[in-house]
Amino acid sequence: MDFYARQEAARRTTRWLLFAFLASVALVVLAISGVVYVVIGMKAEPGESASGPAVLAGVITALVILGASLFKTMSLRAGGGVVARSLGGTRIERGTNDLALRRLHNVVEEMSIASGVSMPELYVLEAEDGINAFAAGNSAADAAVAVTRGAITRLNREELQGVIAHEFSHVLNGDMRLNSRLLGWVFGLLVVAIAMRIFLQGAGGRSSRRDGKGGALILIAVAVMAIGYIGVFVGRLLQAAVSRHRERLADASAVQFTRNPQGLVGALLKIAGVPSGSKIESPAKDEVAHMLFAPGMARWFSTHPPLSERVRELDASIARENFDALTAAAARDAEQVRLSPQFNDVAGLAPRGGVSAPSVSAPDAATATPVEINTAPVRVASLAGTFDETQQRYAHEARLAIPEGLHSFADSPDAARVLLFALLRGADDAVAARQDEAIRGGYGDAMLARIHETLPVAGTLPPELRLPAVQQLLPALRRMTVPERRELRSVAQQFALTDDRIDVFECCLTLLLEAALRSDLELEDEHGSQSLLSCAADVSRLFAVLAAHGTDDPEAARRAYQAGMKHALPSDPAPYSVIPRWPDALRESLRALNSLRPFAKKVLIEGLVRTVALDRRLSVDEGELLRTVCATLHCPLPPILAARS
Repeated sequence: MDFYARQEAARRTTRWLLFAFLASVALVVLAISGVVYVVIGMKAEPGESASGPAVLAGVITALVILGASLFKTMSLRAGGGVVARSLGGTRIERGTNDLALRRLHNVVEEMSIASGVSMPELYVLEAEDGINAFAAGNSAADAAVAVTRGAITRLNREELQGVIAHEFSHVLNGDMRLNSRLLGWVFGLLVVAIAMRIFLQGAGGRSSRRDGKGGALILIAVAVMAIGYIGVFVGRLLQAAVSRHRERLADASAVQFTRNPQGLVGALLKIAGVPSGSKIESPAKDEVAHMLFAPGMARWFSTHPPLSERVRELDASIARENFDALTAAAARDAEQVRLSPQFNDVAGLAPRGGVSAPSVSAPDAATATPVEINTAPVRVASLAGTFDETQQRYAHEARLAIPEGLHSFADSPDAARVLLFALLRGADDAVAARQDEAIRGGYGDAMLARIHETLPVAGTLPPELRLPAVQQLLPALRRMTVPERRELRSVAQQFALTDDRIDVFECCLTLLLEAALRSDLELEDEHGSQSLLSCAADVSRLFAVLAAHGTDDPEAARRAYQAGMKHALPSDPAPYSVIPRWPDALRESLRALNSLRPFAKKVLIEGLVRTVALDRRLSVDEGELLRTVCATLHCPLPPILAARS
């Protein structure tokens, strides 16, 4: 099952769960209405009807459930950091002096470069001694990964890498959005039960002074509370069933990413062997149980498959009778790692075979030599939502190739803005002067001075590493307020337009900013249900823009356009034409094409690769544009250009 099939499966699961949730709400409403009708009917005076109160109770119940679910879902749209902080998470800064946290940060940073997604916010659950982790958020743009202190201190680099790869698979497979919806829906059912429990606690001392109708109210409250908890029970069962399936998928994806099942196996064996296991102590653990790497508590309807099953699915050579001996050995190793930590691998992934010296070149952006691309378009498109050892090795080298002075800019929103504008600054003196005025007007002289101080180190960044560097800034920029985000998007757009044109890097950067810095109310679904044919005009514009940036020869651009369009829309390919104001046209087309079905996006990306690969050459501009388009469509591609160069 490839990335697109997993996305399609997630869409089907979401639709099925929505139906199950609405059915549960309907049953709860009918049950409560029935209870009200029966109880009031028993107490009613002759001629009084119980129908009105029963209908009213049903309407109120439905509104409470749906309103509470909507409230909880909307509160989670603020990003995964909200969930991490609710469990006592502390954000990890890259410049931390804690070597264990720095190693974790480097592992996550390199994995984000390898997968092509923006760096998630990273949290440590300091008070948690169990070995666990989770990913939360609505999409890769606002994701957060939280890891317990127990995992950080007891897992070696290989095991930590396996756990983080597991969490990244949740990010890439769309599990986080599904988890957020499940959390909101079950919360709505829980509110009904909690409200009735509070009512009963308040009514207990006054019940003796009430008349018969007061007793009826208490009877109704007891019944409603029981029905509410039954609804929650059913909701938890749904959560557990879906979560067990997604956990197995995440384990398989993690092995596919790392090509090394032993890291994940080692982590699972340690969980089974150490006394604290994967236990989470936070009072909020119940709400996020289905998000965790391993079960956070013992329960009958577990959100995770049994550890022994997960281990044997990853390594069939492990016999059932050897499991206890292996877990005991893993527990001893966990204690040894905790007592004698080794941080010679703090560099991060350190791919198997050793850490090589950085080999990422730093050509001038204007003269960067295109590289040959001999991979079939279908193969390139299949890389979406994945990464392998090649990308991991490149990510390690890329992180080391990014000047050390630039890494600290990802620690705060102010510093991230400084580097962002330094990367956007034009080389022409007249253009730079107009850009300085835009910064002075928007942020003041102090910001302008910091940008000027940053220009020398920003200028050493290799062209193919500009977008990966920008993606590492996005978590810090997401911490800005909504007005600050809007201002940054506006100033960045003005900054890019000061020379009356937008180059490919400027367009890619502003597109990534727009996608990452949307307010919670602007968030959109990652995939829709449209076909390519229904979006034919937008498909045509996208291919025309990509074809025009692969060559200066209009005839070669036309052939490249036709090669892609014949694959995407074989029945009705529109003729090629140069797109005026192409950045605006590209932005509008991508907004429309985001509503495509996952399999339609797969065909679209295969066609785009046919367009850029027609001449068997891939430039930095083409690579940046292709990856930005895929990221905007929520189909992140790993750094195919860099991995091949």
